[in-house]
Amino acid sequence: MLERITTTIEAFSEWSGRTTAWLVLVIVLLICYDVMMRYLFYSGSVALQELEWHLFALLFLLSAAYTFKHDEHVRVDLFYRSRWMNDYRRAWIDL
Repeated sequence: MLERITTTIEAFSEWSGRTTAWLVLVIVLLICYDVMMRYLFYSGSVALQELEWHLFALLFLLSAAYTFKHDEHVRVDLFYRSRWMNDYRRAWIDL
């Protein structure tokens, strides 16, 4: 049973990572549209800006599981790979 739950969570992580790749495109297009409307036609939309923020939050949350699963999350390698960073400290950072 635990293996089935793990498989389901990993499948959801893969799906969310692939979905957020398309969500980035949607956010970029929305931001470009918003900027063009605001600066070319002087007609900005507060609702559209709110939608951009909500989509960005969704993007961040859904892509976190994918990047963590593939061990691709961002670290500051200057500190992570330094001499004073032993395995114990690296484990805390990875946690």
